[in-house]
Amino acid sequence: MKRIVRILKNDRWWQILVALFFAVTLFITAWSGNTQNKSNSSSASNTFTQTVESVPVDIKYDSDNYFISGYSYDAEVYLTATTQLALTTEATSDTRHFKLVADLSNLGQGTSRVPIQVKNLPAGMSAQVSPSTLTATIGKKASKTFDVDANITPDKLANGYEVKKVSLDETKVEVTSSEDIINQIDHVQAVLEGGVNLSDDYDGNLLLQAVSANGTVLASSISPAKVHAKITLRKLSKSVPVKVELTGDKASNVSSVSYSFDRGHVTIVGSQEAMDKIDSITVPVDISQVTKDTSKNLELTAEGVTVQPGTVKVNLKVTQK
Repeated sequence: MKRIVRILKNDRWWQILVALFFAVTLFITAWSGNTQNKSNSSSASNTFTQTVESVPVDIKYDSDNYFISGYSYDAEVYLTATTQLALTTEATSDTRHFKLVADLSNLGQGTSRVPIQVKNLPAGMSAQVSPSTLTATIGKKASKTFDVDANITPDKLANGYEVKKVSLDETKVEVTSSEDIINQIDHVQAVLEGGVNLSDDYDGNLLLQAVSANGTVLASSISPAKVHAKITLRKLSKSVPVKVELTGDKASNVSSVSYSFDRGHVTIVGSQEAMDKIDSITVPVDISQVTKDTSKNLELTAEGVTVQPGTVKVNLKVTQK
């Protein structure tokens, strides 16, 4: 004990002890901080992310009295989860628990913007929505009955066909929209959906759209949404003569070249506009290398149409000098 007291009274020993104490303290602090950083890094690395596109937005509003238009039906959601299983579950439409909600129920007529909220998201997950808000126009609800007209546009038909007749099961339907939009509707059109290209008669459903007098599709709810139709097509064709044009200079030992061919007329198939521009089809025949009787099978083409049959056989008869 006396020895310890003597050591403590010695300034040099006292300085050594204090320095050793601070060194041990600094080491422990640094080690603890490094351990904490490793823990945080490990925690951060155990997160999983995924962007989910086209998540539908559930819009809450007074549907008995109002009609809404001018809004996006879905949004993109950036999900973060602590497990891959949770992320996969919420990213899949059939298994997810969360939903997107835009609440317009306390708003009146006019255009409004409200936040898109994430509901029922499981614990341990976060979500960012893009866009984060929804803009919609709220109008007084109204309904009216309109005539249905078929509108089968040329881009829905194969080249060389036109509509001969369309029969609709429904010729009048009820349209619901805002009062402002109802006043703009001229009629309801029945159209083919998707990238169809008809070359045969059609028996199926047509989509109904409310349109203005200038053909603009207007936001509405139509009952029924589709109508059954039968479309009869007619093939557009025209018979035109075939002409032969001899080209090139005759060989030096050839006096003349005459020709005959196996068909005088062919059928062209295409749009009426394209066929109206064609009165005949001329096929050029090069005789510069012809020195004896021969036959050539030549392709028949014309702009904007299909030629049937597509070849002609030209017989060349040579007279020597």
